[in-house]
Amino acid sequence: MTRLLHSSVKMPTSTSGDEAHHRREAWLQATVEITSAMLAGTGTDELWSLIASRARAASNADVALVMLPTDDPNWLTTVAAAGEGADTLLGQRVPLNGSITGLTLTGEPQLWKDWAEHTDLYPPARSWVAPFGPGMGVPMVDPEGVRLGALGVAKRRGRPNFDDLDVAMLSSFASQAVLAKQQEEHRAQAEGLRLLEERDRIARDMHDHVLQELFAAGIRLQSMAAAADAEPRAQLRQRLLETVATLDDVIGQIRMTIFGLRPSPVPYQQPGDGVRQRVLDVVRDATPSLGYAPSIHFNGPIELVDDAITGDLLAVVREALSNTARHAHATQASVDITVNGSGLTVRVCDNGRGIGDTTRRSGLRNLRVRAERHHGTFTIDSPGEGADLTWNVPLPPERAGDPV
Repeated sequence: MTRLLHSSVKMPTSTSGDEAHHRREAWLQATVEITSAMLAGTGTDELWSLIASRARAASNADVALVMLPTDDPNWLTTVAAAGEGADTLLGQRVPLNGSITGLTLTGEPQLWKDWAEHTDLYPPARSWVAPFGPGMGVPMVDPEGVRLGALGVAKRRGRPNFDDLDVAMLSSFASQAVLAKQQEEHRAQAEGLRLLEERDRIARDMHDHVLQELFAAGIRLQSMAAAADAEPRAQLRQRLLETVATLDDVIGQIRMTIFGLRPSPVPYQQPGDGVRQRVLDVVRDATPSLGYAPSIHFNGPIELVDDAITGDLLAVVREALSNTARHAHATQASVDITVNGSGLTVRVCDNGRGIGDTTRRSGLRNLRVRAERHHGTFTIDSPGEGADLTWNVPLPPERAGDPV
C-alpha cells in the first residue's frame, strides 16, 4: 500500500473514466518507447535518461529522476534527471538511510504533497528541490524481487497532487523499464560471449593458417638469401614472386578477420548476418563434401551488395563448390569475390580433372542463368586440368566501390 505522507493534503477520491483512460494511454506509450529504445540498442546511460524523460511526460510532472546505489551501497546517486532543475539534481548523492529515496528503495512507494518539507528529506537536499511540491517515488524492482533503484517525479508547488492511480501507473512503468533494461544487459552479455568465442576462433585460425604461412615464407626467404649467389636469377625471381603471393594471401586472410571484427551497423544484427559471413557459411557447409576447406578471399566493399544479388551470389558459390565436389576430384579449391567499379565478380577455381564432360557443364547451367538475370556474364576456363569459373554482374553505381 502506498505510504501517504503529510495526510492533510486533499487527495482525489475518484478519477473519471476518460481521464483514467488517457493517463493509461500516456503510460502505455511511454513503456512502448522504452522498449523500442532498448531494441534499437540504446546504451545504459541513455536508457536511464529516457526512462526519466518519459516518466516526467506521462505523469505530467515538472521533473523526474532515477537514483541508483553507488559503489558504496549506503549511498544513492542521481544517474538521470529530466525537466526543471535536472542539471542541479543530476549527480547528487543521498544516503540510503535518512532520505526519501532510501525510504522508497527499501520500503513502499511514496506519495507526498511538499518535497522540500518532507520529514524524511535528506537535509542538504532541501535547496535542490525547493521549487517542488507534490511528488511520488517508487522502487525499481527486477522480476526476482531485487530492488535496483528508485524512480521519482514531482510537480511545482501549487499544482494538483498525485493520487494512488498515478502511483500504480508509475510503479508499473518502473517494472517494465527495469525489464527492458535487463533484456538489454542480457543481450550485451550474449554479445560479449559471442566476441569471446570469435576471438578463440580467430586465435585458432591465426595459429593454423596465418602463422604457419608466415613461418614458411620466412624459411623460403632465408633459403633464397643463402642461394642468391649460386641460383640462376630467373629461378630466384620466380621463387621470390611465389613468396610475395603467399604473403599477399596472408594479408588477405588478416584483412578478412578484421572485417569480421567490425561492429555491425544495424542494432542487434550479428556479424553472421552480413554478406561476408553468409558466404563463409556456404563455404564451411561445402567443406565436408569436398574433403578439404577451400580458400576464400574478399576484395572490396562486399557488404554493399544488395539483397537482390546476394541470393544469387550465395547460390553461385554453393553450386560451384557442389559441382567441384561431385565431379572434379580436386584436392584444392578457391573462392575469390571482388567488388569494384565494374561490379561484382566471383571466381571459383579448382585443380581437378577439368570440365570436359557434358555432365559437369550441364550442372553449371544455372550459374549462367543467374548471371544473365542481372545482365551479367558467366565463363568457364578449363584448359585440361583444373577449372576457373567466373561469374560477373554489374552493380548499381551507388553500390559499386573501389577495392580495399
